Amino acid sequence: MTDKFKQAQRLHTAGRFAEAQDLYVQIVNDNPHDAEALYLLGTLLAQGGSFDKAEVFLRRAVEENPRNSVYHCNLGVTLQNLSQLDRAKGCFQRALKFDAENVDAYYNLAKLYKQLDHIDGALLNYEQVISLDPTRFDALINMANILVDQGRLRDAITCFQSAAEVNPSSDRAFINLGNTYRRMGLAEKAVHAYDTALGVRHHDGLRIKQALTLPVVYQSLQHIDDCRTSLETQVEEILKNELNVRDPSLETSTTNFFLAYQNRNNRDVQKSIAQLHLLSCPALSWTAHHCAEQISRNGSKIRVGFLSTYFRRHSVGRMMVGLITQLPKEEFEVVVITTRGKSDPVSRAIEAAADALFYLPESFFDAQRAIGVMELDLLLFADIGMDVRTYFLAFARLAPVQCVTWGHPDTTGIPNMDYFLSSALIEPEDSAEHYSEVLYQLPSPPTYYPRPEIPDGLKSRTDFGISETKTLYLCPQSAIKFHPDVDQLLAGVLRGDDDAVVYVVEGAVGHWTEQVRERWRVTIPDVAARINVVPRQTSEDFLALQSIADVILDTPHFSGGNTSYEAFALAKPIVTLESAFMRGRVTAGLYRLMGITELTASSLEEYVAIALR
Repeated sequence: MTDKFKQAQRLHTAGRFAEAQDLYVQIVNDNPHDAEALYLLGTLLAQGGSFDKAEVFLRRAVEENPRNSVYHCNLGVTLQNLSQLDRAKGCFQRALKFDAENVDAYYNLAKLYKQLDHIDGALLNYEQVISLDPTRFDALINMANILVDQGRLRDAITCFQSAAEVNPSSDRAFINLGNTYRRMGLAEKAVHAYDTALGVRHHDGLRIKQALTLPVVYQSLQHIDDCRTSLETQVEEILKNELNVRDPSLETSTTNFFLAYQNRNNRDVQKSIAQLHLLSCPALSWTAHHCAEQISRNGSKIRVGFLSTYFRRHSVGRMMVGLITQLPKEEFEVVVITTRGKSDPVSRAIEAAADALFYLPESFFDAQRAIGVMELDLLLFADIGMDVRTYFLAFARLAPVQCVTWGHPDTTGIPNMDYFLSSALIEPEDSAEHYSEVLYQLPSPPTYYPRPEIPDGLKSRTDFGISETKTLYLCPQSAIKFHPDVDQLLAGVLRGDDDAVVYVVEGAVGHWTEQVRERWRVTIPDVAARINVVPRQTSEDFLALQSIADVILDTPHFSGGNTSYEAFALAKPIVTLESAFMRGRVTAGLYRLMGITELTASSLEEYVAIALR
């Protein structure tokens, strides 16, 4: 090895790339067949982002030393950065042919398989990395993230814990561990993991996220009160501090979604949380140019934007598709703002109705500015609180009039949100006290709901393995809606009807349903065994499940929406409760529209009596 080569390597290692590159070029010019110099020059160019040039020199290195596993691997990484995935895959496979223990080759092959959406291949290669090098932190993190996406949350936790043991000086594993516990609904464990991460490196976004972490399943009414008191106390304490969050969509990365399931008036706490976000990131309240100057349209069409990341076959998309497609084109110019995703009949109908279609960019502040320059007259958020980016976009003044409706049926607390669009049919008398926005009540529900299509040949009870002789009470709502009061209703039905069986559908995260079942074993042990859980169903089979029920049980305090429309299309009776807040009164409001009163209860005891009758 020449002195010039050694000097080039020292400069390369020290990050003095330009000087190192000059020396590598000189060495290669002196000896065009020096494989190591060609390889290092190509590697340096790749590190600087010059992938096209890097490929040339790495290929030359491979030609000079075709059995060098490392050369093939780095060429593969460069081709991967050039989006030449098939060629990159071949490079990694050749690298492993010449060295079956090349950890980097397995690692990069795993990343490539993930990019190709070949998840099993990605996992197998990450497992190979970890078997060869159990301290490989990046592989453990990447593998755990894939397991989270697959819903294998317990396996993901094991992986994150291993990563934390390997590198306890990094907060990344602890944050991801907390996020996984949070997804499982294990709030206390999530908070503990965030605490550990904050001990490694304090940042305000995570501190806020920790304070806003709530359980998914509550064990009792007292549990709800305790969690709520803790939340309010922590928010109040954090508000006393100076805070700095540059991008809350990334650093805080949470909404107040689970507050709505506590059956409490959330107006004041939502306002405090919004104040917290504004204090931590004043840029959230940016005002678009046309709003600041109040530019007039001079009689032209009203330019209305509809914003949601759920404009597809989702409860929000299904509630909004009719409204968007039925707006009179002679009066309104429709701008649909959403995310790019898989196409389905709902997304296609919504996008076809748009005069302009805009897909949100990855960057939150780019999205904020892009919507601002659209010069909308009115911006309607179909939901606020379900998606992180749309929640934080609502803090800006992007249109002279901004409103939200019942996609997520709770007030936002956000100062720049002007109106909450609801209905007199579903709001209680004191409803104005529940909103930080001005409540605007339509005479009918805020939707134009297409009649559900009922397929022929729906599954029977036998197909589901359900007895033909039992009285089937079905509660088709998500596990997150199973407020502790549900226990009293189910127990009352089962104790009052010896032939009754209750069926519920597994939650979006199976661990939520596990927690509900654990609660039932404590609160209603005498009948818990007669409550059956069926797996999540396809859309058609979900309709079939409702069609075979004798009675459908609505969840108190957070009623059905789409499921109620489907049940009515199937001519199925739903027993519902007239709850204290709009989110628990939707089914009752639909009955009110139909002039049906005898299936709506005013108390838990009356609910049971109606169900049995």
